[in-house]
Amino acid sequence: MKFKPIFVALLLILFSYGCRTPQPQEQAPQGEIETAAYFSPRGGCEEAVVNLINHSKRSIDIAIYSFTDRKIARALIKAYKRGVKIRVIIDYGNGKSRYCVGPLLEKAGIPVRYKRGSGGGLMHNKYAIYDGEILSTGSFNWTSNANRRNDENLVIIRNDSHLIELYQKNFNKLWKLAELTN
Repeated sequence: MKFKPIFVALLLILFSYGCRTPQPQEQAPQGEIETAAYFSPRGGCEEAVVNLINHSKRSIDIAIYSFTDRKIARALIKAYKRGVKIRVIIDYGNGKSRYCVGPLLEKAGIPVRYKRGSGGGLMHNKYAIYDGEILSTGSFNWTSNANRRNDENLVIIRNDSHLIELYQKNFNKLWKLAELTN
């Protein structure tokens, strides 16, 4: 019984670390690369993506394998309505799912394209570029299951212009290859 208070304290520390709430975006000093990592289930991935969307001012380019998360979709629609330029590429096969939010985004006016993977495989990317300055990537699909049930990860990278440029080139290539409607 002597170890009970220490055990409880350790559990509280571990729980608070795994469930940290994403903080509002802050710009790191010019030239200093900043990174953050989130892990699901319930580790802040969805909240981090919504936060990035809510703070975007100019553009968001998204290449995502599976996109069914309505909270993220609603944040994108709000951003689009306030003038943020948004482009979304979703895997062609997942775009046929009845839960895919692609049609919801299209109805709001957001350009959505559907991409088959090279050689008939999957378009398995999971990244977004915010204002050409911030990148989110990792295994985290933008789905409710990814947020609540799956072991997934999300990495956010700020101020790495070379890396973001590589992702932007990849996105632009995929955008040209993707189909307008599924």
